[in-house]
Amino acid sequence: MNLKKFLSIGQKILVVLLGIILIGNLYLLTMQLVFKQELPTIFGFGQVIVISGSMEPTISAGDLLIIREQSQYQVDDIVTYEWGNSLCTHRIVSIEGDQMITKGDANNTTDEPTPIALINGKVVFSIPGFGNFILFLKTPFGLLLIALTAIALVEVPNLLNKRKPNS
Repeated sequence: MNLKKFLSIGQKILVVLLGIILIGNLYLLTMQLVFKQELPTIFGFGQVIVISGSMEPTISAGDLLIIREQSQYQVDDIVTYEWGNSLCTHRIVSIEGDQMITKGDANNTTDEPTPIALINGKVVFSIPGFGNFILFLKTPFGLLLIALTAIALVEVPNLLNKRKPNS
């Protein structure tokens, strides 16, 4: 396969992927801003970026967590739940009726009892360090980098197609 054809196929795949990401992000943004959902989900899955080291060494600050709502939660599940005006991700150490007690793996003491109803989901997958990358992409420089990359990916194959081979 020649380079031009390879780049053309890559360009089409990238445009489809970027379109899916754009639609997903518009949905998430709408759910947050219009419907005031702190942690919107797509097909039951949500994403959380860890900002503290309370779950070290299992989960580190800067990790991206994928969570999913469960019908039941058990002791030892790592869950993300509403804690005041923010979200917290800790391990369930005990369940008493409709209350749970959680604890960060790196913490010395347990948290206050919390209603199980405040759980947003159980951690089902973790991508170490990827949360830092997502936070970077939300900065002005990160947004500029995304725009320049998108332009380059669209324009480089076009420029290669316009070049005439030397014969």
